[in-house]
Amino acid sequence: MIQVDILNFLRKSKYWQRSGGRDHVIPMHHPNAFRFLREQVNASILIVADFGRYSKSMSNLKKDIVAPYVHVVDSYTDDDAPDPFKSRTTLLFFRGRTVRKDEGVVRARLAKILVDYEDVHYERSVASEESIKLSTQGMRSSKFCLDPAGDTPSSCRLFDAIVSHCVPVIVSDQIELPFEDELDYSNFSIFFSTEEALKPGYMVEELRKVPEEKWLNMYNKLKNISHHYEFQYPPKREDGVNMLWRQIRHKVPGLTLDAHRTRRLKIPDWWDKRR
Repeated sequence: MIQVDILNFLRKSKYWQRSGGRDHVIPMHHPNAFRFLREQVNASILIVADFGRYSKSMSNLKKDIVAPYVHVVDSYTDDDAPDPFKSRTTLLFFRGRTVRKDEGVVRARLAKILVDYEDVHYERSVASEESIKLSTQGMRSSKFCLDPAGDTPSSCRLFDAIVSHCVPVIVSDQIELPFEDELDYSNFSIFFSTEEALKPGYMVEELRKVPEEKWLNMYNKLKNISHHYEFQYPPKREDGVNMLWRQIRHKVPGLTLDAHRTRRLKIPDWWDKRR
C-alpha cells in the first residue's frame, strides 16, 4: 500500500529522525487522507480541512493548520454594483446536497424549515457544470449564503460564498476556520448554533433584522479579504498559499520547544501525568 511505503520512506530519512517528524508539514486536507496510519505521523504539522474525523488524541489546533477548500464557483472579480444591498434580492441562498452524514443531517431538517419563504432559496442539487453555474448566479444575487455542516463540520460552500461576496451564514457547531488568528470571521459572517437554526422562523427573522449598514460593512469586508482564499501558481502575497506558510511559521516556536524538550528528557514526558 502506497501509504505504508511513504511511512517507511519517512522513517528512514535523517530529516525525519532528527525530530521524529515534528518539523515536517503533511497536507491531509481530505477528511479520509492517510486514515489508517495517521497516528504514525501525528507529531508533524498536519494541514486539515477540519477535525471532524480525527480523535481528540490526534490532530488539534495547537500544532495543526486548518486550510480552506478550493472554491468551486468563480471569483466575483467585477463586483461593482452601485447598490448591492438592493440588487441582491434573495435573502438567503443554499444549493447543494441535503442528505449528509453526522452533523450534516441538519441540512435535511433545514429544507423543511425554510420551504415557505419567498426570498429564501433552498434547493437540493448535485455537483455538475450546470449546477455550479446556477450556484454562482444564486450566490451573486443573494445577501446571505447558508453554510451548514456537511459530512464533516466544514464544506467548500463557505469559501464559495466568500469569493461571491455573499455573507456566510454558518451552521456548524464544531467548525474550525482557516487563518482565524489573523481574520475575525464575525466581521464578515453570521453564526447560528444548530439548535438556533432549527427553531422555526428564528434564523430568517434574525437575518431580516440585520441593518443595511451592517450588511454593507460585511460585504465590503468580504471583498477585501477574499484574495486570502485564492490558490494560484506562482503564489501571490496574502493568497491562500502565502497564508498557509504564514500559519506554518506561527507554529515553529512550539515545534522547536517540543523538539528540544524531547532531546533532553530522560524519562517519558511527565507533563500530562502531573496532578
